[in-house]
Amino acid sequence: MKMQAVITGKKVHDVGYRVFLLEKSLELGFQRFNARNQVQDNGQQVIVQYEGEPERVETFSAVVRKEHPPDADISDIAFEPYEGHVISITDYMHMIQIAQLSKGIPAIISIDKKQDRMLENQDQMLENQDQMLEKQDRMLEKQDQMLGKQDQMLEKQDQMLEKQDQMLGKMDRMEASITGEIHDLRTDLRSSFDRKLSVIEQDIQQIKTKIGLM
Repeated sequence: MKMQAVITGKKVHDVGYRVFLLEKSLELGFQRFNARNQVQDNGQQVIVQYEGEPERVETFSAVVRKEHPPDADISDIAFEPYEGHVISITDYMHMIQIAQLSKGIPAIISIDKKQDRMLENQDQMLENQDQMLEKQDRMLEKQDQMLGKQDQMLEKQDQMLEKQDQMLGKMDRMEASITGEIHDLRTDLRSSFDRKLSVIEQDIQQIKTKIGLM
């Protein structure tokens, strides 16, 4: 006996519905089973075909009516006799495995792309770090140059201070020499003045003697 069930609802895809039905068919011992997803204007659908003894088919139909995955949102379940070919349940399991692998391929490709982007970002980060290190090296080099110039300035300042000290020393010596010369000049002037004054006094004495004032 062959039967087809059409399960319609807002959410019957990507909730594990086909695997759920496969497990139930295996529990009942079906040898031929098939299930596929399709989309119609009235929503998502799961088309299930199964073949077996009449009692087993009726039992499975009752399971389809009463049980479903927890995340499924069902609006209608319709049953009708099926005249077409139903593949073996072993072939269907192979199809499910292939479908799952096919779904995984885009994820693997996406992961590879993300890894490539991550590697590109890491390369960019390393390049930026290299640029930062180069800039730091240039900054350190400039700082070394500035320190070198500061050392030169300090050296020149030391030389200037040394020359100023030399000039002050010379000025001190000149001041001492001038002071000594002024003192000697004063002494000479006083001696000369005293001699001249003595001569004048002698002349006055002689004049007074001559005119009889003495």
